[in-house]
Amino acid sequence: MDPREKLYADLALVRGILEGAFFSPLRALDWPAFCFDQPGLLGLEQEEVFDLAVRAALAAETIHPASCEGREPMAWLWEMPEPEPVLSHALASLRADRPFLFHRVLYSLGPVREGEVDPEDYELAEDYLTAALAGGTQLGAGADQELATLTRRALAAAGQDPDNRDPALRGLAALVLDKPQVAETHTDAELLTWLSLGDGLEGVPDELAPAVMTLVWSGWCAAVMGAPPDLKLLTRLQPGLGLSAAELVQHTPQEPGAGQVIHATCPFCQQDNALKLGSEIGELSRCPHLIYVGTSDEAHLLRVLESFSLGPDFLTLLESYYQSPADFELFATIVDDLYEMLTAQGRLAAAPVSCEGTLGFYYLKAFFAGPPPDDQSLH
Repeated sequence: MDPREKLYADLALVRGILEGAFFSPLRALDWPAFCFDQPGLLGLEQEEVFDLAVRAALAAETIHPASCEGREPMAWLWEMPEPEPVLSHALASLRADRPFLFHRVLYSLGPVREGEVDPEDYELAEDYLTAALAGGTQLGAGADQELATLTRRALAAAGQDPDNRDPALRGLAALVLDKPQVAETHTDAELLTWLSLGDGLEGVPDELAPAVMTLVWSGWCAAVMGAPPDLKLLTRLQPGLGLSAAELVQHTPQEPGAGQVIHATCPFCQQDNALKLGSEIGELSRCPHLIYVGTSDEAHLLRVLESFSLGPDFLTLLESYYQSPADFELFATIVDDLYEMLTAQGRLAAAPVSCEGTLGFYYLKAFFAGPPPDDQSLH
């Protein structure tokens, strides 16, 4: 057999083993699910992950100050003695800003689904959430065992003794993980494609390439699952998470009634929109295109979509999906698709919100409705 054909066959064999992991495809954005041991946090979007990470880090510093001292914010989260109180505070602070995310996670919890905890028994939402989160799900433990088992199996298939592997493998895998393309991979499946069919293993001896691919995959997955935590690699995968303690303070969510003035520039007419926050929203300047200020949460996007000609019956149907946990995924899919369609047509656009002296409104967007498109663009 041609040497290159044998190499591709060996890589395909190892890849087939690794792709059999129950957690594959593993997303780089799935790390909160493993950090907090909650499957309900799988499948988050980038903005949701950042928002959750900021709020959780701030809560961790308050609840577990001793374990945070001398470390960076991401390390605070992976070193939490008890993650449940931290996550409960983060979720409670998300109720108004990301209501769909809040309810999606809430109804993923077994004690909530089974009616084992009653919110009426708790004065504070944080206490109710802590009780609902208690015990975890052992998601991380199961994934860690699967990762270790498949790594050993793939190494054996690559011709290596898992307990006495070639000493060169670790260094070669580290060199591959340091390549800039690794930071651009969104899932372990993308990583394996780049390694087995792209140039990811360029410079690696053919006889060691399948084993190196195994260790690269294992290292990437371990960073996402925290088995053990690899904050250097994780922050390469998501650079926005590499906040210092001083930078984190700038992102502290602001009280909506504190009187700040937020600004957003209209993408259609370039006019500055200025709103003063308080018990009531004061419009200092507002263009006719501004329709809503909120987050990318699907519950907020539904409010945005109400400004378009969807029809009252259709909106009622969407609301009914939102009220049914079994239909959450359907609700999100329809809302996201409608939002993307209107954006692609140029009828809807979003702009970031700023406030002088703070980054505390990082989670807000201003949504603008533009002129209707030409009929020809609707086909």
